[in-house]
Amino acid sequence: MIIFNKEKYEGIAAEDNAGIVGENLVSKVEFTVNGFVGKNTIVAIHLRFKDGSVNTVAPQTVKTVNNSTYIMWKIGKNDIFCHGWVEVQLELREEETTLQTDIVRLFAGESIPIEDKGFTNPNSETLALRDETKKCWDKIAEQNKQIENNIKVIADSDITLKEEKANKVTLKADVTEESYPSVAYLENYYYDYDDVDDKIQNLKSSIDTKLNLKANKADTLAGYGITDAYDKTYLDKALRDKLNKMPFDTVPKENSPNYITSGTLYNSVNSLRQTVVQNKADIEKSLANKYDSSNIESGSGELSPALTIYEGSAGKFVYVKNGKVVTVSVNITSMLADKHYFQMSGLPYAAKNESKLSSWAVYSTANKLRNVKIDGSWIYISSPSDNFAEGEKMNFIITYIII
Repeated sequence: MIIFNKEKYEGIAAEDNAGIVGENLVSKVEFTVNGFVGKNTIVAIHLRFKDGSVNTVAPQTVKTVNNSTYIMWKIGKNDIFCHGWVEVQLELREEETTLQTDIVRLFAGESIPIEDKGFTNPNSETLALRDETKKCWDKIAEQNKQIENNIKVIADSDITLKEEKANKVTLKADVTEESYPSVAYLENYYYDYDDVDDKIQNLKSSIDTKLNLKANKADTLAGYGITDAYDKTYLDKALRDKLNKMPFDTVPKENSPNYITSGTLYNSVNSLRQTVVQNKADIEKSLANKYDSSNIESGSGELSPALTIYEGSAGKFVYVKNGKVVTVSVNITSMLADKHYFQMSGLPYAAKNESKLSSWAVYSTANKLRNVKIDGSWIYISSPSDNFAEGEKMNFIITYIII
């Protein structure tokens, strides 16, 4: 709660009196609206100030307590202490029902709740401008203070000491607050351009010398001076000689390393290989036929408003069914503006009863989080925190088990 204190000047009406200041004393304010209850109540707090700027804020907590609606609003500071007065109004919405409280005007000296968050009405841009102006003045004051401090430091310094050669030193140990490094000091303890360039050139020469000791790029072992390794020519000749010397067994012999080119064993292995190849082809053909005859179905359709009160909502879908599982791509092409809930029917297959105990969180084209739930062949779409916008649409994919 922000408590206002205002001086009252002679001959000026209270609502025209300026110079209001305030301080954030507590963190929240609470309201109770008797006789108004609902499951999806939306609450807005409207503020209008003397200069014509307005602001609409949302409370942090809205819940039902007995036969009343409890509202808790966390308060933050804001630079609006020069308006003179503010008008406050609560607005509650539940489905088609709207409740607006009387507009109450509060003046300085009364407790006025102010929200610190982003403004939802363009007329309140004057408040943001006023806040930026205050930050600018604060920054200028901070810089002026620093300038004054710098001027004082210069005024208190004995600048003449910097002009006397007696205060110049050449050794690092002699540098104090009262003395300054000389050119000799800099030459003794810092490299100049020529010194650095010379060291770089010396380092480059050393690296070049070591690189020259490395072997030149070569495409043979001899090019690198390697003489005790088998080369490609030798290995090729050794392998050819080995193959040329290997005989072949026409009739298998026990422990023979040679190849079998005929006989009963050769014919049996060759026949087994052909049988395996044929069995593989038969299995692949059988699997292909099995897949072609499986229970796969696809199609498309339109969604319709489930009740007359949801007229104006529209959608369509495409689906693929495989056995007891169906996947549906849904395109909601029209949503009810300024509503937060509607139902549509027409899904291609009814879902099992267990599906109505689960839901999906989906982002709409307005980049808002919406809740989607199915019950049988109906789709239920709701907004947890706000109403659907004009032209808002949704696209999503759901997979479920059918009855």
